Amino acid sequence: MGNAIANAKDKAKKEGKTSSIIETFDYEVQDRFHGLLVGLAKRIMKKYEQPKRAVTEITITNVKEVHEGRIDALFEFGDGTYGLIDWKTNDISKVTGSGMDKWQLIANFLLANYRYTGDEDNWNRCLFGSIVYYEGAYIPRLPSNEDTITKVKNDRRFAHEILCGGRPHAQKPAFCPVCDRENEGSSDCTFYREDTRRAIEGSLPADYANIRRLLVARRYLVLDERGETHKHKFVINTIVDRLGENAALHELEKSGVIHTGYRLQAINDSSVTLVKNDNDDSITLLEPRKIVRIIGREEGMGPIPLLASINEKGFVKEVDDRKLVIDLDGKTAAQRAINQLANFLIIIMPDEIKLTRRVLEPMHRFHKLAADIMLSPPQNYGN
Repeated sequence: MGNAIANAKDKAKKEGKTSSIIETFDYEVQDRFHGLLVGLAKRIMKKYEQPKRAVTEITITNVKEVHEGRIDALFEFGDGTYGLIDWKTNDISKVTGSGMDKWQLIANFLLANYRYTGDEDNWNRCLFGSIVYYEGAYIPRLPSNEDTITKVKNDRRFAHEILCGGRPHAQKPAFCPVCDRENEGSSDCTFYREDTRRAIEGSLPADYANIRRLLVARRYLVLDERGETHKHKFVINTIVDRLGENAALHELEKSGVIHTGYRLQAINDSSVTLVKNDNDDSITLLEPRKIVRIIGREEGMGPIPLLASINEKGFVKEVDDRKLVIDLDGKTAAQRAINQLANFLIIIMPDEIKLTRRVLEPMHRFHKLAADIMLSPPQNYGN
């Protein structure tokens, strides 16, 4: 705990976020952590046996269902079942199973099912899933309601169509747990629905309509560029489907798409050092600052797909014929990599940074600012 707090402070200072390091920071973190432990102990530890292994902060990619997400923690039990944990650390309010937390949990269930069975709709090995919050935990009945699962899949399909450049019709459902409960994000939803309605009607002022048109066009360009961040995953998944995993990895390495034959050797601050096996004389086609994903091939753990295995993302810092040094996102990530990847064969896969949200956020703010200035009250909406 002390190291984690110190690492967080150090990272904030390096990023110039000293204002976020308040005098009560240590106390707040320790209190929140204690609350999460109480929530875990009261519901999860009391009801289920000790897991044989815990996997944390794992990114799972299901290419066929165009679904990717990062899961907080997975508990693996001796009988082959698993439990899913979502830590609710942003506030201490009770989770009721409605709103964004519920939908996120269902989406993570689908990813976890895929990891352990190869089929997101196979619930046979899913023992439980829980959102653990301050001194409590929400544990839904399993398997989840079919209507709920269908909603998550429909929303996922809608998002994918948007990301592929399509323009599916958007409509508010009969009940929306965000808007109807006035949760976070409801004002933005109202803003864009009204903005689109008036644009279709042709009732927007000409100057504002032109600004809106340019912003919408730019958003679609950004979404087109997003596809580039997943190209390596699609290539790997396609080859694995055609050839099988072992043959596919051999062909992918010959083509320079991936690099194998590494093992974790050491940790230094926020970097990890990987070295090649003694009998591996292949050439590593990587260079400094290249973004990569370190994947631990979980053989012997059941049918775990390659892109659902334990992994960490980082930047190449140093590289030669025998050694590879990779910078990770802080000391905590480096320590996690050593703890979780040390006993597995390592595969290095090229990756990209997803800048979609970072690029779209300023456009969103500018769009709303333009509406506030150029649409006179009460015509400016969503505020």
